[in-house]
Amino acid sequence: MYEPWRWICGTLVALTICANLTGCQTRSAARYTSVSQDASSEDRYVRALREQVFPDSSLQMVSYQERTALPPPKVRDIDALAPWPMSLDDAVQIALANSSVVRGTGGRVLAMPNTTATPLDPAIVQSDPNFGPDAALSAFDTRFETEMFWNGGGRSVGSSVPVGPFGVFSQPTTMATAGLGRTLVSGTQVTVGALGGYDSKLAQGPFAAYGATARHPLLRGGGAEFNRIAGPGAQPGNYRGIWIAQIETEKAHLDLELAVRDLVRDVSFTYWELSFAFRNLETKKAARDHARESWESERRRVAEQVSPRDFEAIARQQYYTADAAVQNAVSGTGPTPTGVYSTEIKLRSLLGLPTTDGRVIRPTTRPLEAQFVFDWHESLELATTRRIENRKQAANIQKRELELKAAQNLTRPQVDLVGEYRRLADDPGNQDPLFDQALQGWRIGVEIQRAIGNRREHAAVRNAELRLRREHALFEEQQQQLAADLRTAFTELDRAYGVTQSLAISREAAGVRLQAEAERHAAGEADIETLLQAQIRETEAATSYQRSLIDYNLAIVKVHFARGSLLDMLQIGFSESGPPDEILFSQRSQSVFAMGDDEGRAIVAERTPTSLR
Repeated sequence: MYEPWRWICGTLVALTICANLTGCQTRSAARYTSVSQDASSEDRYVRALREQVFPDSSLQMVSYQERTALPPPKVRDIDALAPWPMSLDDAVQIALANSSVVRGTGGRVLAMPNTTATPLDPAIVQSDPNFGPDAALSAFDTRFETEMFWNGGGRSVGSSVPVGPFGVFSQPTTMATAGLGRTLVSGTQVTVGALGGYDSKLAQGPFAAYGATARHPLLRGGGAEFNRIAGPGAQPGNYRGIWIAQIETEKAHLDLELAVRDLVRDVSFTYWELSFAFRNLETKKAARDHARESWESERRRVAEQVSPRDFEAIARQQYYTADAAVQNAVSGTGPTPTGVYSTEIKLRSLLGLPTTDGRVIRPTTRPLEAQFVFDWHESLELATTRRIENRKQAANIQKRELELKAAQNLTRPQVDLVGEYRRLADDPGNQDPLFDQALQGWRIGVEIQRAIGNRREHAAVRNAELRLRREHALFEEQQQQLAADLRTAFTELDRAYGVTQSLAISREAAGVRLQAEAERHAAGEADIETLLQAQIRETEAATSYQRSLIDYNLAIVKVHFARGSLLDMLQIGFSESGPPDEILFSQRSQSVFAMGDDEGRAIVAERTPTSLR
């Protein structure tokens, strides 16, 4: 009678053992290609990385040589590089389009890659299997459970040990159970199920039963608000409800928005610095051309014995000093170089462009010269409501307030209202009234549990109160810091505009004096040293004016940054197209700086490069 069942069970056990023994061989093992010992260490390292095969990975190694196919340009090659006209809006769009990793200055992606933002971060937080919204909602999912056993050993006897979810009292020869259970948002646990089996001793044949249970918490753990905050069965200090998960997801969105804002700010700063680098280069080239003309003129005067030989040496020294200044303006010098090459490579890094491609980025957006006036009270209100730091801190406060509510709920005693019902299914073949009524019935009652002292629960409340006070203190300090930053930005804007007005007059006056000294020198009424001093002053005045104009535009960016309106000023918002798991940003329309793009492009197109000799 039992032989077929024993054969089936033995076969299942054997198949299970075989599957466990061979399971570790279902995935392909990693293969590592050997590297020749005669290659250089760098070649061996690159080749090993490229030839490794990583199991279950889509990692693709990008050749370093492919990203740096061209050597870096030399200082004297500045005019041989093809100009790449680029507006500020173009730079921002390129940076946003290449933002698979939201870049920043300082090479943070190398030093702290785990803190570098990517468009995937919100989706990663949202899909977290432990703390994400889906993980929180899974506590309210309906659960299905079923099992089936066959007892083939010896004789079955009655037992008081409960079997199955509804406490069936026997150990039948064959038994199957099935049930559904779910936790409601109020914390109520509901279970319904049924079982069936065959017992030749007690039931004298087949039997079936069904039933349901319900447990509703009246105090601790009860209520929709608590379960949305902490989740069913939450313990003090461990709150994983849907509201907490949604706040964490919102903070991940704010972190990404903050990283994009900082990227746009860095791109704007670097773009204007590159604009100044080119303007400074043009000024230095003009000064060098003036010095060359003066040197050649003085050489003729010395040859004609009109001027002494030391005047020619003074002019020659001035020319080579100006030529060195041009080279410094191209490459940059010092710990924080501001030359064309050094600034352009920073901009290329922020835009995600190759370090060298045979071109040089030429800014076409002309600096704004009109006066910008911002309302202080409006700006202060914007700073306190729209700055991302404030919005993130407000989310932290909201989270701490919810945690405090959950902690206070857990200090209450566990008082549960419990109800159960169970019944045997009708069995037309069994007319024994004693067995038919043995498992029919219901019960309802109250269960009360409470820890004496509640130390852990009271500690959780105290901890939540302290955390909430800390977040409020940080919020108040942030408000003060934002007001201070806004005031500093306003002061800088006012200073920068005033300086541009003064230096514009200074540059004009320096040009007038240079023209006068050149005429006097040509007439033989002034020596070369006076003319060279006038050239130096005119160059310094032009450089100072260009620097002040760039500082004024940087001040405009800083005010919008302090107001929390930088992304709006540049017309940047969420992109409606893109992969479903990525949050991308794009530029909806032209920014306020775009008014001078057409004129700037025309100037770049018409400018004839001056040779670096």
